[in-house]
Amino acid sequence: MTAFAKAQGVSEADEIAWRRKLAVMCRIVGMQGSIGLFGHISIRIPDTDVILITPGAGSEKTAVRTDEIFVFGLDGTIHYHPGGDRPMQIPAEWRIHTQIHRDRPSLMSVAHLHAEHSTLMGIARRPIVPVFAQGAMFEAGVPVWDNPRLVVNDALAVSLSQAMGETLACQMRGHGSVVVGDTAELCLVACTFIEENARLQIEAEALGGAVPFTPDEIRDCARGSTGGGLAGRLWDYWERRVVTAGLPL
Repeated sequence: MTAFAKAQGVSEADEIAWRRKLAVMCRIVGMQGSIGLFGHISIRIPDTDVILITPGAGSEKTAVRTDEIFVFGLDGTIHYHPGGDRPMQIPAEWRIHTQIHRDRPSLMSVAHLHAEHSTLMGIARRPIVPVFAQGAMFEAGVPVWDNPRLVVNDALAVSLSQAMGETLACQMRGHGSVVVGDTAELCLVACTFIEENARLQIEAEALGGAVPFTPDEIRDCARGSTGGGLAGRLWDYWERRVVTAGLPL
């Protein structure tokens, strides 16, 4: 139990539960191939300034444990640095998380991805537009932060957050993407389907190009893209795969 989380009114059981949830999410996104050597995810414990962030470069994202989760304050102070048998690397771009969580306090989860297809779309300066049903969740568009640099200072973090605005995702040209959600489950949905949509866009080029959805199709499909309990079902499906893998959490 970290003193910082305790001072924020978080119980020991709740802190452990939130750490476990983030470890599970990290493993899921790692299994999906959207983070690996690089990339990280955060969860903000509701109604607190406690930001949990997964380890940085070099950690095996499909094996991250509950006790390997960093505890940051909203101001960027590290309140818990994992040690033990596998000391963890501080995420170099932790400011992505703290800045976006400050700017958008309703968000619970922020993911910085290095997924192949959505990254390729940014490299090619091609917009990600809805081309299949679940992709309609990006009806507000996916802006591009036109800067391939690592987000290692406050000015870059502010610039990225401003470029993203109130959207669910933002491409980072030549670098990766940022995806967010009001809950961890919704963030996972967005992480899953931004990459699937980008892959389908790219593969459709060999067949003459994807047919973009009309505004009416986007509106109607967006209603169901995360509705009907999809976020919970997607999470449960992948969490079962994490548990079945058998690695201790």
